[in-house]
Amino acid sequence: MDGLRFQISDDDVLDDPVEDPESISSALALIGRITETDIAADWFLAQHSRIRPAS
Repeated sequence: MDGLRFQISDDDVLDDPVEDPESISSALALIGRITETDIAADWFLAQHSRIRPAS
């Protein structure tokens, strides 16, 4: 889990807090390492139902 950071304790720990976006990106990176795919790139390149092409 080199380079990954998660906030897994209560917010009262102030030694080295981890922001939510960093925890989320670390989780996506970990999933990508386990599944051997780039989750973020796959998501960004995929077509999503709420995003419609410009008319």
